[in-house]
Amino acid sequence: MEKVFKCIESKREEYESLLEELVTLESYTPDKAAVDEVGDRIRSFAEGKRFHVKTVPFEKAGNGLLITWNEEAQLPPVAFTGHLDTVFPKGTFQQPLFRRENGRFYGPGVCDMKGGLVVGLLVMDVLKECGYEARPLKFIMIGDEELSEGLSGEAGKSFIRDSARGCAAAITLEGSDGKRITVGRKGSIRYKVRVTGRASHARVHYAEGISAIKEAAWKILEIEKPSDQEQITYNCGLLSGGTAPNTVPENAEFILYNRYWRMEQRQEIKDHVEGIIAKSFIPGTHSTFEIIGERLPMEATKDNYALAEHINQVCQKYGFGERVPYMKSSGSDASYTTMAGAPSVCSMGPIGGRAHSTEEYLVAESLTSSAKVLAAAIMELPEKFGIDKNK
Repeated sequence: MEKVFKCIESKREEYESLLEELVTLESYTPDKAAVDEVGDRIRSFAEGKRFHVKTVPFEKAGNGLLITWNEEAQLPPVAFTGHLDTVFPKGTFQQPLFRRENGRFYGPGVCDMKGGLVVGLLVMDVLKECGYEARPLKFIMIGDEELSEGLSGEAGKSFIRDSARGCAAAITLEGSDGKRITVGRKGSIRYKVRVTGRASHARVHYAEGISAIKEAAWKILEIEKPSDQEQITYNCGLLSGGTAPNTVPENAEFILYNRYWRMEQRQEIKDHVEGIIAKSFIPGTHSTFEIIGERLPMEATKDNYALAEHINQVCQKYGFGERVPYMKSSGSDASYTTMAGAPSVCSMGPIGGRAHSTEEYLVAESLTSSAKVLAAAIMELPEKFGIDKNK
């Protein structure tokens, strides 16, 4: 393994420069052209390493990429997954967009998750250069993860699932804390609810009005009542309505963001939320809804725990410390690799923090240390490790 680790260190400057390039290319999820610019740069870089790159076009989302190498190998592949987009509109960060300070890199998406994209490419590059031949390697990249594939839709989710199907392991390179390996994540359902009442003058004809905002408030309180941090959570994060302070509001709208661990809880959420939406607490109101976003859960399977334990053993063997399995309440595309039947783990990118804030950072040294962990884990993956082909 010494040869591989030395090769990783020899490429540190090259891949730090690539990270700076990618962070400087801002890629706010709804800005397809900006996300595609990041994808184009990665495509050019990967083709320069003589990897095969397939572009998967989407009308509204940034295009997907599937980067592969060593496709003729006989054992089941190992896949990385990652996303090209970030949550930051252009102009959120001051110039320079990328900065180095006290052993850390800062910038939009540096940890979530352009650092992970760089680490995955580094691992593929090094294993190719060092003559690894046992398994094909894949890197699945999507352009709208931060919106739960809300722009690419079912086609985006299917792209991830289809690309991961048949893999011995799927490793999502979201940022790490260096101590835990994510084996399960919550799913989510987002609802947009519209409430209609009847407008009237709030002083002269108050009794003739039917308040849509009041009805929305009743609904929100009832929907959120059973929230349990350890199981299902219901949350209204946005509420709007009305036209003027002295008018009984005819219209209101609110967004619900509900999270859950297991697939059977999905129907429980739908029954609870949709039952309350259908009910009128104030006579004369009417409500409609639409599901505006959904990500299914990454269920914590035995295969996921087995992959995490393999990586933990590799970490301890080579002096990177213990990594314990962890259930994380936020979502990621590891949901879809798990659904495809591939043993899956998440949060295996470089170490960082403060994601989705202007102080997002990545620990510089972890670009190479995380690459070493991943390279060793792939090289030492047991030959029989993998999925049941009959699943």
